[in-house]
Amino acid sequence: MNFDSNTPDHNASANEWLAPAEPKTAPPKPVSSRLREKAADEAGEKLAAEMKVFNQVATELKAKRNADLPIALRRKLVVETATELFGLAPTWTAFYRETLGGDGVARALFADVAEAREYECSDEHNKVLEMLTVLRSRDLPENDPHEPQRMITVRIPKSLHDAICDEANNLSVSVNKLCISRMLQKVDPAMIPSSTQKRRGRRPGAAPVEARVAVDETATPQTNADGVDG
Repeated sequence: MNFDSNTPDHNASANEWLAPAEPKTAPPKPVSSRLREKAADEAGEKLAAEMKVFNQVATELKAKRNADLPIALRRKLVVETATELFGLAPTWTAFYRETLGGDGVARALFADVAEAREYECSDEHNKVLEMLTVLRSRDLPENDPHEPQRMITVRIPKSLHDAICDEANNLSVSVNKLCISRMLQKVDPAMIPSSTQKRRGRRPGAAPVEARVAVDETATPQTNADGVDG
């Protein structure tokens, strides 16, 4: 029996026939992608370092709180604390958390509801709000790695939603940023309607596990199925 010299040898060793293919190397990333990743890593390291310093100073300032001081001195202490943190704040969220947040200096020094209301009407409180506004206007990181974000879904009539969107457009800001600005302002209790009906919706407190995470405050206005800007 004659065999063509070009016919494969069917008795070749299994190692020869079953040898694994050479692994394919991934193509190198474009230079622009590598530069973006490097910049993101450097920004993250910078934010972490700045946050560490900020938290250290905030901890030291907490030791100086004294709720037994006269009201005038407590107001002054709030401004002094805010002024010292203002120059170190890596995010506006961190500044708010340590000044006006639930565990901030203002809440700690004015735990009494009546005193807190009086403080919110003071020039000292307005000074802290001005600092906060400046920080929100800067090109700072929008998300604080030390604090998760939450989303609030609010049921409002279409006419109110339209008015808010129009105001945001006139101010050249997102609806989200406008709403945050409104929520940071003092609310006159007389302007909050009372009701004898059962309260609807989820009670204030820790968000459930399945809670949605809020988008950044510079997002453009978009309307969801409920007619609420997200």
